[in-house]
Amino acid sequence: MPSFTRGKKREDLVYVLVNQSMYYGWKRKDIAALGGISEADLTNIGHLKAEGATLTAGNVIVIGAKSPQPARVTRKISNATVGQQQSVSTFCAYDKLAAALGAKWNASTSRRAVTLRAPVATRGSLTAIATLGDGSKYCFPMNKADFENYGAELGLTNATTINTDLERNKLVSGSTRPYPGRASKLLEDGSTFSSFFSTAGQGAALTAGYAILSEEVIISNAAPSGGN
Repeated sequence: MPSFTRGKKREDLVYVLVNQSMYYGWKRKDIAALGGISEADLTNIGHLKAEGATLTAGNVIVIGAKSPQPARVTRKISNATVGQQQSVSTFCAYDKLAAALGAKWNASTSRRAVTLRAPVATRGSLTAIATLGDGSKYCFPMNKADFENYGAELGLTNATTINTDLERNKLVSGSTRPYPGRASKLLEDGSTFSSFFSTAGQGAALTAGYAILSEEVIISNAAPSGGN
């Protein structure tokens, strides 16, 4: 571990917009404490500290996702001396990249999207999608035969159902939050099948003989309900 990071505490959760419908969250070290990079510099590339942040209601909040991930930018620390950290790399909000490039940041990694695999006759697996209570669409690989046999019972859909930008903007894979519930079913041959399920399909899964092993885990960011 480099001397300039050893013993440094990591800050509270920070968000950036990875697209117009989703916030990506991670634990960021105290970059501004390094010198040469101010908290205002980080705000200008879209960093929002979770504590006290005002988020767009209804947007999905994702933590620790394999995908999507925001673009990364780097910037040299102008006043760094020998033995000190020479540059900073961090995430940038999708709508702040142009501003970042104009403020001495350099693009280092492009934004990463979720990979979808539609059902194809010659391929034995596909991307199954569980829709969760926050509107997110959790994507995971599934054996095609299992999807055909059990997908409908679990409320799962496949990649062919994703047709709009709004739907694409709510896709997530490999995240710790959100995370779908799991269900299992004892099959006639004595084996057990288990998989994720869509939250709205929990009742149907129970009716079809599944046991609910766990329920979804989401970070609520719901829009306020109407009424007086």
